[in-house]
Amino acid sequence: MSDQSWAGCFRGRRAGARWVLVALVIGAVTWTGCGDDEPSTSGQVGGDPAGDKDNGHDPVPSETSVVWKTEQFQAVADQQLQLLVDDLERDGRFDPEVLVEVATTDFTGDRLHPDRMPVVHESGGLVIRRQETVVENGSSGEHGVSGGLVESLDQLVSDWSGRSDVHLHFKITSVELEEGVARTRVLMEAGSRQGDRFTQLRSRWLCEWKLDGKRPPRLLSLRSEMLEQVTGSSPGGRLYVDATAGVLKAASEVGDQLGRSVDHWRGRLQAELGAALHGHQGLAVGDVNGDGLDDIYLCQPGGMPNRLLVQQPDGTVRDQARLAGVDWLDRSRSALLVDFDNDGDQDLACVLNINLVLMENDGRGRFTEREMAFATGDPYALAAADFDADGDLDLFVSGYGKGFLANPSGEGVLGESIPYPYHDANNGGPNLLLRNDGDWRFADATDEVGLGMNNRRWSFAAGWSDYDGDGDPDLYVANDYGRNCLYRNDAGRFTDVAKTAGVEDIAAGMSVSWCDYNGDGRPDLYVGNMFSSAGERIAYQRRFQPEADPAVRRQFQRHARGNTLFENVGDGTFRDVSVDRDVTMGRWAWGAPFADINNDGRPDLLVANGYITGEDTNDL
Repeated sequence: MSDQSWAGCFRGRRAGARWVLVALVIGAVTWTGCGDDEPSTSGQVGGDPAGDKDNGHDPVPSETSVVWKTEQFQAVADQQLQLLVDDLERDGRFDPEVLVEVATTDFTGDRLHPDRMPVVHESGGLVIRRQETVVENGSSGEHGVSGGLVESLDQLVSDWSGRSDVHLHFKITSVELEEGVARTRVLMEAGSRQGDRFTQLRSRWLCEWKLDGKRPPRLLSLRSEMLEQVTGSSPGGRLYVDATAGVLKAASEVGDQLGRSVDHWRGRLQAELGAALHGHQGLAVGDVNGDGLDDIYLCQPGGMPNRLLVQQPDGTVRDQARLAGVDWLDRSRSALLVDFDNDGDQDLACVLNINLVLMENDGRGRFTEREMAFATGDPYALAAADFDADGDLDLFVSGYGKGFLANPSGEGVLGESIPYPYHDANNGGPNLLLRNDGDWRFADATDEVGLGMNNRRWSFAAGWSDYDGDGDPDLYVANDYGRNCLYRNDAGRFTDVAKTAGVEDIAAGMSVSWCDYNGDGRPDLYVGNMFSSAGERIAYQRRFQPEADPAVRRQFQRHARGNTLFENVGDGTFRDVSVDRDVTMGRWAWGAPFADINNDGRPDLLVANGYITGEDTNDL
């Protein structure tokens, strides 16, 4: 064992912010089998890097300066679980010879798939079964690799042999080490298809591992806290089919542009244009030419033209951006198609670098510039509502960092500042409220109406809704690196009531969605955040931030939990029902709108997630 080393790494999500969560930076070391979560060191931590000593930031550790034995163990345990993945995905079944490497001869386990599971939802051929505590069904009745583990796993995927698209995934979310024993919580997801039928499994496992220092850890026992099974039937065994090629067949130039990776374009465009790795480009949907069909305005990185995809009667699209006068090459973060001048057609608002341009639609899909606004922050998202009830739409602009312009090295992701402190940053760019005074005249009313309060967060998104039922739209702002804001609107004056309403949600806020999910007549709130299994593991360790105030530790722990569903109580406050409704694990959730995907009259959640991953897992 001593000849092999493993590394676990939890890195900051933004370039320029790798100093954050210092204790979560894990270096490569050798697993020794010790049952202590105290960090080891391979060198002196810190060392006063240039620029940190005078600005109040913690020293930046090197990648090998802080080591957690729990993370060393996680890396090895993950390799053991990967043996199960490779085994199942090979032919849809588990091989006892492989399982010998994963479990001890005295392994004991519960039935991972009970004979009967209650149906919690059934509609349109989709059947969802869920059991919260599988252990009540009893043990598999046998011990050892040849019995217990084989039987438990075979029950889980009893008829998957010969199926297509068999997949299995694990995420280790907690690690506890004792002398000779380790305990982990593991999220399991699996799925398969057979013809038009499909199956999806999701479970939470409690695993106990034997540590002897001579060989990789092996499973002593396995228990299931929850199992969810989704079965259904649809053509090809898929609920949705990728129709991109068919939709774009009359717009091949768009397909060529979108069909290439960001790395492809970054290698061909000047860094100053702002073609960043992250792909933070939005889109807007609206009927630009009055034909009753929805069209799409698609923002693009700097150096590539924005696209206006006008829908045709046959469902294909044609790019009309140049003819419409909106094919800018500037870096575009977001856009909005709404009627600013009350003439019945959809006008366009678009973020170009740090400017906001407002375009008037002539009703036929041709646009004319009517207003240009300058934002001192880095504008990210747009949200429109008539906040002052004067009959026209006003516009809220979310600001992120300050003055983003990529430098020649391509590293200017955060502009002039980096978020500090990481868990509660208040040094971002200001948000902006533009009041519509009619005749294409817009005025900055941010401070005048009270939105200057808590207005230096790192704001990713915003959404309007009359949560208190008083007839005017209130505003929720999702902020990265810290607490969010809920601005209650009282006849055109705003007050941040997020704390008293219980919706500060101190995390990595990235999206806002309002909807009455439970049918009680009150709008509820779903906030997209960051789920991190590494953060879940590390932030709960005793050695993580041991000198910090307990409230600060809880903020770090909350930061990695994931998405949040706030249920509107009706008295001006909200209740966090995220765990009860099992909606936290949305991964890196950039957007999460409500939509009724199965036409049963109830709003479902669609979560767009992911992040940049290279062959080198240390390279984000």
